[in-house]
Formats: sequence, C-alpha cells, structure tokens
Amino acid sequence: MRSIEGWGQVSGPQTTPFEDLKQGLERLREEELEALPVSSMANDMSQLLQHMNACQAEFMRRMMRFENGGGYYGTGTFGTKGWLHYKCNLAYSAASDQFEVARQLGALPATTQAFADGEISYPHTAMIARAAEKLGDRMDANAESILVNAAKELDPLRLRRLILTLRHQLDADTVLADANEAHDRRFLSLSQTLDGVFYLNGRLDPEGGATLQTALNALSGPPVYDDQRTPKQRRADALVELAHQHLDRGDLPEVGGQKPHLSVIVDMSTLAKEPGSPAAELEWGEPVPAETARRLACDAAITPVFMGSESDQPRADRTTRTIAGSQRKALAVRDRGCRFPGCDRPPAWTDAHHIHHWADGGNHQMPNLVLLCRRHHRMVHEEGWRVVWSQDRNVVAVPP
Repeated sequence: MRSIEGWGQVSGPQTTPFEDLKQGLERLREEELEALPVSSMANDMSQLLQHMNACQAEFMRRMMRFENGGGYYGTGTFGTKGWLHYKCNLAYSAASDQFEVARQLGALPATTQAFADGEISYPHTAMIARAAEKLGDRMDANAESILVNAAKELDPLRLRRLILTLRHQLDADTVLADANEAHDRRFLSLSQTLDGVFYLNGRLDPEGGATLQTALNALSGPPVYDDQRTPKQRRADALVELAHQHLDRGDLPEVGGQKPHLSVIVDMSTLAKEPGSPAAELEWGEPVPAETARRLACDAAITPVFMGSESDQPRADRTTRTIAGSQRKALAVRDRGCRFPGCDRPPAWTDAHHIHHWADGGNHQMPNLVLLCRRHHRMVHEEGWRVVWSQDRNVVAVPP
C-alpha cells in the first residue's frame, strides 16, 4: 500500500503515535480510488485488516494497564468493564468479553505477539484465550504454538474445530462436560403474536442442530429455476414440510383419541368466495383468508357440520376425503410428483390440487386433479397463479 507504509515516517518530532495514525488515515481517504488499479485493492485490504488487528491488540494492551492501575477510579464506574460500557459505548457483553480475553493474554506470549503483529484477528485470539482458560496447566507452549500457527491460516470456524480436537486430546473429560452443559441448555419456544404470526426461537446442542440441519437440507434440496426464496425462507418451508409429512403419515401419537391434524373451520360461502363471507379459522382461532382455506380443502378430510336453530345442537355428518386413497395412489403413478413446470418434488411432498375447485362445482375426477408441492400449491391459490392442461397433456403454469 502506498500511504499506510509511510505511517510514522513523515511525522515531525512533536507528533504523537495517535496523530500519526490519524494522518495516515487522512492520506488514505484523500486517495482517488478510481485512479488506482483495482488489482491493488486486494493488497490494500489485506494490510488494512492487519493494521486493524494490531490496533485491537494495542487497545487491549492498554485496557489491562488501565485495569491494573485502577484507571476507572473516580470515573463513576465500577471497574474496567463498566467504564468500557459507559464511556466507550460498548455493549456490556462485548466489554466483558474483551476484558476477559485481554486478561488471559498475559499467559499467552505467542498469541499476544501474533495479535500485536496483526497476523491473527480478535475472534482467533479470543478462541485461543478461551481454550487456554479451559485447559489450564495443560495449555503449554507447544499447544499454544500449534493454535497460533493454525490461526494464521484458518478462518474462525475451522480454528474452533481444531481447538475442540486439541482439547479433546488433552482433556476429554472437560469436553464431555461442555457437551453435557450444551445439551442441558437446549430449548425451543413457539409463540404467537397479536397479528397471528408465529415466532420460533431456540437453542440446540451440536448433535441436535446437526440432525435438524441434515433434515432441512434434505427437504430443501437444490433450488429450481423459478425459486426466488431466500435461504431463510427455504429453511422455514423445510421445517413446515417436515411437520406436514409426519402429520400426513399419521405416525404421531394420538391427541384426544385422534391422530393430530391441522383443522380449519370454514363456511361453505367462504369456500365459494361469496362476497361478505366470513374468514376461515384455524384450530388455534386465527382467521385465515378464503383462498388459504380453499387450498387446504383441496386435499383434506371434510366433516360437514350443520347448524340448527338456537334450541338445537350442531349436527356433524360423516367425514369424507376430498381425494380418496385410491385416487391418491393413481395420481402418484401418473404425475410422479409436483407437476408445476420445472419442479421435481416427490409425491410425498405434494397436495392434490383441484384445477376447478370442488367448491365452485369442480369434480374429484382425475382430469381435474394434479399434484403440486406445498410451495407451488400456495402460489396457485394465494398468489394468483393458475395451472391448466395443454393439448399434449402437460401442465402449463399461467402467471397472475
């Protein structure tokens, strides 16, 4: 780099190191980047990152001088962590983290030197410091040297794996204790807001997380050409698909004497989309649009409930499937999965869709049925797409 290499070389005898840093940064900001070759940016960024690491190391070195000399006395704060929080506007968790790492560096000369030279970043340094704290006397100079050399070549994720491997070789019992602690801290919460949206929050141990990740990756599959979903949306859909498949297979424990299933209460006028008809309701009491109810009713068990006069009790008729089991098997043989153009989802991941909805007078015969995966089925209902048969018996998707 042209300017940064000259830091400290052009300063006068009265300047401080901080003034030198400021002057160097000002010189960098004055450069017209468009006039420089783009190939030089790689070296510039590399050197800047190295200087950023070195500055962070110097910050932490002075932090310990501040701590050891009681520099926070008279500032109205309780200790260095509090001073960093209130005076440097650091989150208390970040202030505490940096303080604990800085305190550990006193026993890690090789790590301290590599950090000061800008050869490793703060995340690398923090990982080595925490490993040293866990290992105690087992963290000798040889182990530190191995980790420092690895940190110069590996990203933090791969370094974390190496540290765990090294810790297991030196102290397997502690690694097992950490794994048990991580398992004990697992949780999952599913809460519904006033607008009906569900929020999912949780924590899984490495094994549980890897198991869920493996299942979600398998259900997500590679994106097809028309898939505009973000990775987060794809994972959310995969998790819901996982629940769908277990409910559809009927292998979950009974609840109240029945196999669990998603229930929707809907008026026939709503399914027919008559003006002024009420919204449908999920079993949790959340209203949903008529088109959502029509999608769910495409491939469902229907139980008609007749409402009598005020003195009579409602009467339920016989439950029937909109798609018979034999029809479902025939559809799987004919369609071999989702028929939306370009989709390859297998039959187990699909719903049977009525091209002309039965609530509008359509029948349940094979020519009026087609398998669609959950994503494309929603596109056809809630997002206004249509699917039709072409003359050569292929499915054509018509956008809204």
